[in-house]
Amino acid sequence: MTRKNADYWAGYDAEAARNGRTSSVVHLARQVTQALGRDNARKQRIAVRSPHIFAAMDAEEFGRASSVELAARELRELGIDIGDDDDPEKMLDMHHAGRQWARARDRGVHGVAVKSSVMEGMDASGNSFMDKYLEG
Repeated sequence: MTRKNADYWAGYDAEAARNGRTSSVVHLARQVTQALGRDNARKQRIAVRSPHIFAAMDAEEFGRASSVELAARELRELGIDIGDDDDPEKMLDMHHAGRQWARARDRGVHGVAVKSSVMEGMDASGNSFMDKYLEG
């Protein structure tokens, strides 16, 4: 987007007011408010899942940090390497989803433990069902 001067935006806002639309400043303010609200919700979700990691942070430090920074901090605490192009929030969500899946697998259906060999797709001899198909 090219930079516009103050006269351009004043004319844009006047035209918007004549046509019953919101001004560019109001529109931008709404977008910023929505983005900050989403970021704050993500921060709260991250802090609730791992409160022990953020217990040492004071409120001001927590408020200044973005959700991406908090996710990266938690991943570093867990020993997970974050690449340059990776999204820390997405990686953290995948990590927690994997942990939930593993807990659910160990509990089995309705809290009854299921043998892991059944969940891993093993037959009685300890061979994987998938190995049979890969060999042939």
